[in-house]
Amino acid sequence: MRYLFKNISQFIKHSKVIFAVFVICEITSLMLLIFSYGIYQNYSQQVKDIASNEPINDEQEWLSFDFSSDISEDDPVSNEVVFSFLTELGDAIGDKIGNVSFNCDGYYMSLIYNDGWQMYDIGHNFEVNGVWYSGRYLNKEDYDNAAKVCVAPIECYKEIEDELDYEYDDEVSPEDYDYQAYDKNGKVYIDLPEGTFEVVGFYKQMFDKYYIPYTVLPLDAKVTSLPSVSIKQVPYQDEYDRVINLFNKYFGDRIATEDNSDMPVYDVELIRNFQTKMTISIIIAIISSINIAALFKFVIELRRKQMSIFRINGCTKNKLRRMLILEMLFYSIVNSAVCISIFHFVILPRIVDMFPYISLAYTPKGYSLLILIYLAVTYIIQNIMIISSISRSPINMLKARR
Repeated sequence: MRYLFKNISQFIKHSKVIFAVFVICEITSLMLLIFSYGIYQNYSQQVKDIASNEPINDEQEWLSFDFSSDISEDDPVSNEVVFSFLTELGDAIGDKIGNVSFNCDGYYMSLIYNDGWQMYDIGHNFEVNGVWYSGRYLNKEDYDNAAKVCVAPIECYKEIEDELDYEYDDEVSPEDYDYQAYDKNGKVYIDLPEGTFEVVGFYKQMFDKYYIPYTVLPLDAKVTSLPSVSIKQVPYQDEYDRVINLFNKYFGDRIATEDNSDMPVYDVELIRNFQTKMTISIIIAIISSINIAALFKFVIELRRKQMSIFRINGCTKNKLRRMLILEMLFYSIVNSAVCISIFHFVILPRIVDMFPYISLAYTPKGYSLLILIYLAVTYIIQNIMIISSISRSPINMLKARR
């Protein structure tokens, strides 16, 4: 350790100007490195916000492509048209679709896209709202297999009072329903216009709706409402344009001409601007790192005479390497502490309003990780340069000194 402070004092004594320039340059480069790290993290978070927009959940309003149209029970469209629309919609923005809802042959369809269409989990909403009774909701396997399964209102089940310990509302009874559930071979079934379906789940509170897999319905089934597309993420401009084009392609003559979707969209140019700034911050960090490496290289070049004398007097290569590494790491640690202090308490408060997320990058953990990486990289680079310098004989080291 005594050689460390002796070398530092000798460096200051014999090369005051060079030492001062070295310290100033390293601090400046470190400051740029720290700043570029924060800039990158700031714009990276802004891009993430644009890409995710805090995905909408069941407690928030859906963002929807809503239009008025003349599609109705008196003037429907075929399920084939809607099926083609859904197929292309899934290809266009499948990962951003929350659900798509419409009425088809008297059934309310609310679908999600999960590598293909399946029923949106209304069962979850029923549970949250206290109207789920028992069983399960429709799943992807039901859709893939076009299974004849159904979720029905519990009030349409004839045996409910005797077997399920449930009291009817005074104003409703199974006879009030067009389709009634019944027992057969240990299971519950219901006869619908599309055939006999196994009832796999029940909900309560008089909603006169039956939920079946959309894939069961034939292509010539009548769709009596325009599909309403709700999404869970704000789309990019090109995604928005694709969806609007699909609406125009399949329903353009059925949509009121004065209607325009007011869906918010994100500007691709804004994202590119952020990404450009992120790239610039990376370039600044690389240049700063190269500058610091060049500084260390310069200091080592200045020490050739000293290193050759140490070697002539019996100092081993490994011991000499450790001495120089220790000195360089000492500079790096002290200068890093100075940089962090100046940056955090002087510079950061003045720039935090310009970069909304930059302060998130400069936590104790963030600083520690940044400096740890810097010291690790510095250690590796210094070892390479020092080993390269001391690998020659002491005489050659003296001859090579400039």
